[in-house]
Amino acid sequence: MAKQVSFDMMAAFLYSHLKSGEKDLKWVVSVVAAAFASILACIFSQPGDMILTETYKGKNPGSFPVVINQILKRGGMSEFFVGTQARLIHVGGIITQQLVMYDIVKQVLGLPATGSH
Repeated sequence: MAKQVSFDMMAAFLYSHLKSGEKDLKWVVSVVAAAFASILACIFSQPGDMILTETYKGKNPGSFPVVINQILKRGGMSEFFVGTQARLIHVGGIITQQLVMYDIVKQVLGLPATGSH
């Protein structure tokens, strides 16, 4: 949900700063807005995925407070963001592609490009 909203908002922001002759750059706006949304999605979902990974790491899943304490003791708040770079490359690329394809399908169906109206 958040990635879709950030994609829409970034596309609208980019369109609002384009001159009237540059409105045919829909694919550039779509790719840039999608990349921005994917970065946000990766950063905001990383802590939750870190908690899930840590929860099911051992044979017996730990409780939520215990898992959070383990992560914090191991490296503080920054420990929640371990692996973010790999996530940005892998998941970020997938999300960017999904959002660009979403925008292309919308336009093929005759709907306006995301953020252009």
